Amino acid sequence: MRVILFVFTLLLYVSARAQVKKLNAETTINNVTIFSSGARVERFSTVNILPGRTEIAFGGLSNQLEQQTVQLKADANITMLSIQTNKDYLSVRKIDQEERNLSELSSAAKDKLDQDVKFLDVYKNEEAMLLKNQAIGGQAGVKASELKESLDLQRQRLTEVYGKEMEIQKRLIADQHEYEKNKLQLMEISKKKDSVNYIVFVLIESKETRTVNFQLSYNIKDAGWYPIYDVHLDDITKPLNVLMNANVFQRSGETWKNISLFLSTGSPNNNATPSPLQPWMINYYDPSISMRGQINNGTISGRIMDDNNEPVVGATVAVKGGKTATLSDENGFFKLQNISSGQTIVVSSVGYQMKEILAKTGYYTISMEHSVSSLNDIEEIGYTTRQDLVGSVSGLAVTGSNTKQKKESIQTVSVITQIQPTTTVFKIDDKYSLETDGKTTTIGIKQFDVPSMYDYYSAPKIDPSVFLTAKIVNWQDYDFQSGEVSLYFEGTYLGKTYLDLGATADTISLSLGKDNGIKIFRKLVKEYSSKKFIGSSRTETKDYEISVRNSKKAPVTLHIVDQYPVSTNKEISVDDVKAPDAKADKETGILSWVISTLPGQEKKLGFGYSVKYPRDRTVVLE
Repeated sequence: MRVILFVFTLLLYVSARAQVKKLNAETTINNVTIFSSGARVERFSTVNILPGRTEIAFGGLSNQLEQQTVQLKADANITMLSIQTNKDYLSVRKIDQEERNLSELSSAAKDKLDQDVKFLDVYKNEEAMLLKNQAIGGQAGVKASELKESLDLQRQRLTEVYGKEMEIQKRLIADQHEYEKNKLQLMEISKKKDSVNYIVFVLIESKETRTVNFQLSYNIKDAGWYPIYDVHLDDITKPLNVLMNANVFQRSGETWKNISLFLSTGSPNNNATPSPLQPWMINYYDPSISMRGQINNGTISGRIMDDNNEPVVGATVAVKGGKTATLSDENGFFKLQNISSGQTIVVSSVGYQMKEILAKTGYYTISMEHSVSSLNDIEEIGYTTRQDLVGSVSGLAVTGSNTKQKKESIQTVSVITQIQPTTTVFKIDDKYSLETDGKTTTIGIKQFDVPSMYDYYSAPKIDPSVFLTAKIVNWQDYDFQSGEVSLYFEGTYLGKTYLDLGATADTISLSLGKDNGIKIFRKLVKEYSSKKFIGSSRTETKDYEISVRNSKKAPVTLHIVDQYPVSTNKEISVDDVKAPDAKADKETGILSWVISTLPGQEKKLGFGYSVKYPRDRTVVLE
């Protein structure tokens, strides 16, 4: 009997040990490493474990979680039997209800709009009938008393109709604003994307009762950071003062409260730039081909922002009437290559007014305005067909000199820079909280002075402006990253450019924008230019003069480039190239001068060439 009792007790003990216990663990986010695209979240949890097998559920995780990146660590001697990641569909209800409420409000506003449009239509029809009712009494005429009574009645009714129309029109404007507000709020909620959170189930086995600290980490997709710079220069005899900022954003579906941030340059997954001068190849003129469209092709890049200074993601940037197009990335940046000067670029995005800009090689900051239909749009479409009608085309909004100047006394946070084999990591000492709304938080990483060599540059054939450039030697020593730059020269905001670190050279050039203190003019000297016909050939001679005036209070050194044509046809010859003091590249036809000018001094440069070709053919030399 004792043996049976012992066996029974042992079976109960084994059964109790074999039964899997279930626990729900609360986790807190301590650290987040944000990459240029994506982020890695580290959560911590303390769990009391009993002997035997326990299934622990770590819930409330990001809806952007990448399942293959989940890792779990523990500070105790336990056995991890399995780990599984599933979607937690019960977590969808809260956000769905919020969306449902907004949808109902939006639908009610839409119904109110439709009703008021119909009321307005009724009064418009009555107004038309009253105005058309001019024939009173037919051919037999009407008595004066009856005429006065009819006119009084018509005047009274028309006054009432006009009053009702004005009242409804005011309501329509208010209702439209309410509808747009609800629609924009729905868009903000939709930024959270899939509202279904993830939950991680871990099956462990422990031989004893103990408290275990867990570290759960995983990658998310919809987050990132990008650098932006404020560059100040007060005098070309002084170094550049550079403030490096980080713009951080996340749409992970989870709020990061009071966390430590690590910014990694790696990834787990106003035109203020001078236009480069391209080789000028000449051939016979073919009317079916626009030679001008083949000259000075270049790259247009920039950033698209909305009226809240947030990046517009997925905006279409396209050549009007062409097939070249691209989309803005998650930070609003875009790039179009091989664009001819003079082409029209169209920028569009759902919910924003369309923009058109005239193409010119360089960097642009484009501001997009949310599309809100006007009262005329209300009367035309009746709010029954296209609620997200794209508004009328307006001009390019380029951040210019009227932008408010930023405060120069910006304080940066304490940052520790860790150089790793393939990336640089900035550890932010201060704690931050980031909402899951996609809005950017700007963090000042560091501020420092950069010794630079300054050079003035101009290509007057394509732009009669003089650009100041800074050449930074050994730029790798400053932990620079490619990013947008706001320029301030002599206390004045100049615009934006882009710091491109794609080159492998030790020296990079940063455009500091246009300097209006130096004037440059290029003209054709007609008395030395001519056309001559000799036999079956035609010879055109061109002479140009470039004038430079230094209106600044200090001497400057200026780099000027121009060009002469390069023939690609043996029947066309380019001869008598004259360019005193210029360095000429015979393969490209590029001419370069480096001149020094004193304050108030004017200097003139000249060059010329002649082109010989058959007189029955046409060559474009403009």
